[in-house]
Amino acid sequence: MRTCVPLLLVCVIGVGRAAHAQATNPSSARDSTEAMVVFRENIDAIHKRDRPRYLATYLQTDRLTRHGLRGVEMGWEGWSARTQVGGWPDTLIAREMTVRPIAPGVVYGWYRYIGVNGGIASTGISMRTFVRTPQGMRIALTASWPDTLPPPPEFRRK
Repeated sequence: MRTCVPLLLVCVIGVGRAAHAQATNPSSARDSTEAMVVFRENIDAIHKRDRPRYLATYLQTDRLTRHGLRGVEMGWEGWSARTQVGGWPDTLIAREMTVRPIAPGVVYGWYRYIGVNGGIASTGISMRTFVRTPQGMRIALTASWPDTLPPPPEFRRK
């Protein structure tokens, strides 16, 4: 136990220093800023039901990863969002949008959502991983899970 505490302390200090270096790195700041622009574009395209703008925010390769309650799905070609008619929420409120650089050219982002479909409200967390491409930042991974919290009262079915 005596050797574990100093080792743990060294690890925590090392991680803290690495995080500080990452946070003060100008390219990390640029990556985060550009990822947030794409993030907002993605959400705005959902609000406006603008499929071309929405799809343009994603990595258009077989490495695109989508994860949710049905499991993990890979690839751009077979993605139903590319061909599906409709599928937009009646209402989407994105709160607490946050991005954090995790490596050069890679940014993690998440938000809490309130979604309303057919008069039924749900809450959850949606996340994205953004990667730098020659065309700019693109979403390489998207995931969404319902929250265990009930929707706010104003969104509950009456």
